Amino acid sequence: MFGNEVLDSWLHKKSEEILSKVDKERITTEEMLILVLKAQTNHFHHVDVENREEFSRINGEFKKIHLQSREFNESISKRFEQVDKRFEQVDKRFERVDKRFDNIIKILMWGGALIVTMISGLYVKLLV
Repeated sequence: MFGNEVLDSWLHKKSEEILSKVDKERITTEEMLILVLKAQTNHFHHVDVENREEFSRINGEFKKIHLQSREFNESISKRFEQVDKRFEQVDKRFERVDKRFDNIIKILMWGGALIVTMISGLYVKLLV
């Protein structure tokens, strides 16, 4: 089959020949088809160039979006690390408060046991 250069070269030469005689004489249907083919190849070429430019622009936009999403993910990761550290601090505080409550409960239990012992001692002393 023909390479693009061979077909383009032949088509360009033929279309130039046909266009030079358009004003002077009538062109045949075959020559008209050659001109239509040349117009279509020109159109395809321009569409191809426009599409490639548009795809290149879209690719650039996707790269920007990808970079922004990566930066966003990194900032979210850093933020979660900070939140995680804060939760660790809060957890340590809760552990300290829990130990204090345990100590208070122990003191209250001993105090309650002492009060019960004292009341029962007084009750026994008063009744006996």
